[in-house]
Amino acid sequence: MKTAITIGNFDAVHVGHVALVERARVAVGDAGRVEVWSFDPPPVTILNPNFRIDALTTFDQRSSRLREVGADKVRKITPSKALLYQSPESFIADVVAESSPDFIVEGTQFQFGKDRKGTSETLRAIGLNSGFEYIEMDGVEVTLSTGETLRASSSMVRELLSNGRVEDASRMLGRAYEVSGIVTSGDKRGREMGVPTANVSQIATMLPKDGIYAGTATVDNKLYIAAISIGTKPTFGENKRVFEAHLISFDGDLNHYEWPLTVTISHRIREQIKFNSMDELRLQIFSDIETATRLTESKR
Repeated sequence: MKTAITIGNFDAVHVGHVALVERARVAVGDAGRVEVWSFDPPPVTILNPNFRIDALTTFDQRSSRLREVGADKVRKITPSKALLYQSPESFIADVVAESSPDFIVEGTQFQFGKDRKGTSETLRAIGLNSGFEYIEMDGVEVTLSTGETLRASSSMVRELLSNGRVEDASRMLGRAYEVSGIVTSGDKRGREMGVPTANVSQIATMLPKDGIYAGTATVDNKLYIAAISIGTKPTFGENKRVFEAHLISFDGDLNHYEWPLTVTISHRIREQIKFNSMDELRLQIFSDIETATRLTESKR
């Protein structure tokens, strides 16, 4: 059985990552084996502990998504300084010893080994002496809503999310961005206004820019449209940043806590602003719910 390997962070599992997995599958055929070797955490955080990078997926989320698009196995590679200080030749020798790949598939910008000295040329030369074929792929270009065309990358997904551009992030991901966490007790102000919300905590991944969004959530195998609020709720003074989702037409018990919830975020509705009264806020919330419904239903 032939084996193809692709190595990297794969944090976003964006359209470029999917293309690598799909190309690896073509190389080995339906009967072959595709392995993704994913660094977790990213090597840069080991080399520079003061460097902060926002995660776009947990390893479990990443692994699940990579399997969905065609990987047979996702290996978690926990980087250490010893590993990262290996020469390019030594690093690949360990890969070959572990999995005996017939193919290694990487993008044109792939670099590896100490000081990232290993390049496409290095990998191609090693392959000739080690019994595998190196397959190089160009990055995947994505046209955004502005008309600009950019290469898909995890760093660009982070930039788009940090600016609230969730629609463009979705284009680069090939799917809507997801946030997962645990439903916990909130301040219950939404319930008092007739719009109960799920307060989602213990979120391990990046949140988009503060604001009001539309998306979906699935509870007990039923899909609900969600009106989502991310931010500090300025109408009520000083507050910590929170993620709340109102599940439209949901008739379950949001007072039951400590259950997992995943929410997709597909559209940005507006900025989060301070209102002069509860009535003004309530009217805007109902308007946001109508907008969320319209935007989300139009995509179905």
